[in-house]
Amino acid sequence: MNKTRSFLCYVVALALSLVAGTSWSMPSSVPLPPLKRVLFLGDSITVGVGCSSKEKRYSSIATELLRKDSPEIQEVNLGSSGAGLSQQAENYPETVLAQNPDAVVVQWGVNDQYWGVSMAQFAVNYERLVAALRRAKPEMPIVVCTLVPDFRFPDVFDLWIGEANVDIQEIAAKYRCRVAYVHESLEHQREKFQPDAIHPNDAGAKLMGEAVFTAFMSEPLSEKNLTVSFDQGRELRFRQWVFIPRRSDTQSSWVKAERLGSDGFQVSASMPLTVRTAPLFAQGTYTVEIKDAAGGPVSEQQAQVTWNRLFAFTIEPGTHPMPLTVSFRKQSAK
Repeated sequence: MNKTRSFLCYVVALALSLVAGTSWSMPSSVPLPPLKRVLFLGDSITVGVGCSSKEKRYSSIATELLRKDSPEIQEVNLGSSGAGLSQQAENYPETVLAQNPDAVVVQWGVNDQYWGVSMAQFAVNYERLVAALRRAKPEMPIVVCTLVPDFRFPDVFDLWIGEANVDIQEIAAKYRCRVAYVHESLEHQREKFQPDAIHPNDAGAKLMGEAVFTAFMSEPLSEKNLTVSFDQGRELRFRQWVFIPRRSDTQSSWVKAERLGSDGFQVSASMPLTVRTAPLFAQGTYTVEIKDAAGGPVSEQQAQVTWNRLFAFTIEPGTHPMPLTVSFRKQSAK
């Protein structure tokens, strides 16, 4: 079953690559081993507050979906209401590993914001946990969840959470974790999915569970699979890539850049943005070609790289079908 899914995923990815005109190869997907004990770490959202029953919480939804391929799977829910990752004891990673998991899902974050933890400290604590899990079990699937939208602080409109989500994805790439794009799946629909301003209801938890399951079925982030999804913020920095969206308001507007590399990437966006980076490219002149999902031309630009000039270009998505394929080519010296 898993081999069949992996092959189908490869065929679909290859077909999309040919349609879009990409020149780089798609990394092979990583098969999911049979799972018996899956640990779910997090706060009251993991506990299931906001849901009508434990069976409706996201961890139970994800476990039930995983049971199709892992019939002996056991859900181990270690959620702690009102707590944040930064409040856990020094030996927290060891207590998690003592549960002898086959996989771990990490949902921490929203209460770290609530308790006033700085972004820098949260990232340190998050990486410490993930690094300990990866050291102890190099091949164990680890799923990290982006944070849900938080409507308790409308004056900052998710700015802390937006930054945290990017940090989580950077950590995922460093330690080969799968990413559940929870924030993206809930799409700022408070009335529909988070009526009490923070806890997903049954419908929201179902989307979360499905996002976690999709993450398990997906390739982990890595140096060969650098992908970042972001929403809020005026500037986004991810692994020496800088994305500057041209926003006209603070409404939800997603950008997802996939397979970031020195020969290009794919991007889905609804608003114009500037992209820049310096360390990835030697000095010289580059051609930046952008095509839409149907292979149609979007733009062709020149980018200069010197000691005082960054590699930079703009993306104007307009009404072109997504994703856009961005390709880089260095021009020959005359």
